Amino acid sequence: MTTTTAALGTHPVTEGLTALATVLGRIAGVRTLWRGTATPADDVARRWRGHGPVVVVGGVGTVAAGLTPLCDWLGSLGYDVTPHTAGIGTACGARSTDALLDTITRVDRGAGVHLVAHSRGGLFARAAVAAGAPARSLVTLGTPFDLRRLGLVGLVLGTFMSTAGTLGVPDVARFECLYGSCCAEFRRTVRAAVPVPFTSIHSHGDRVVPWRASVDAAARNVTVEGGHLDLLDGPGPLAAVAEALAGASQRHRGAGLRPQARHETRVPRQRGPFPDLAAAGSA
Repeated sequence: MTTTTAALGTHPVTEGLTALATVLGRIAGVRTLWRGTATPADDVARRWRGHGPVVVVGGVGTVAAGLTPLCDWLGSLGYDVTPHTAGIGTACGARSTDALLDTITRVDRGAGVHLVAHSRGGLFARAAVAAGAPARSLVTLGTPFDLRRLGLVGLVLGTFMSTAGTLGVPDVARFECLYGSCCAEFRRTVRAAVPVPFTSIHSHGDRVVPWRASVDAAARNVTVEGGHLDLLDGPGPLAAVAEALAGASQRHRGAGLRPQARHETRVPRQRGPFPDLAAAGSA
């Protein structure tokens, strides 16, 4: 598994944020281990197994360590996983999308790449699909497609990030990115139609990105349990990602364009760091 990272510029603020994100990522890994032992791959239902390249895209405050539980889970299902972090997800949306496009093009084998993206990384992924990336499907986890519905935590984080960028901190988005010409195309594409199977996973317990901000008419919307970071390693979110990727290979390429019910699917609470699939048999 190769990790692709678009490095942030050298600056005390970005260095500090990167160090903090690294610590949080390692804590998340310890938390995953504390929850219990991962389900052996032999116990995973055959209908969830897959193959081919998957790019897992991090969002704000996410480094490669924070993506490890999700990447390991997808690897156990048979996918060839490449984590992609654009610094720590704070950079200009347009440049971050370009960096992701480079990664997708590099790992594509000709049949397309599955994209699984957390938080702001889902905006980069959706913009990359709109830009013509060879995508096979798009799965987002707690992505704020409707910024008007962001909660207090998200607004404070966004304001801090934009202020830092406007004051000259390198590779951090500026207020201009919200309304200027530099990211005009990016702002359009994050709400554009998605021509591949598209699943938006969200949680009512998410205090960073409220679930209403993640619901999208172009997506199959799935409700799971947990907070914003739980979407990266919780058993419900992991099960939802597995279902989405498995279903993507069975649905017509244009299925992502059809509006879906707001609560089409709800994944029940499960125990353990990975879904308990021993009882799933060989379905």
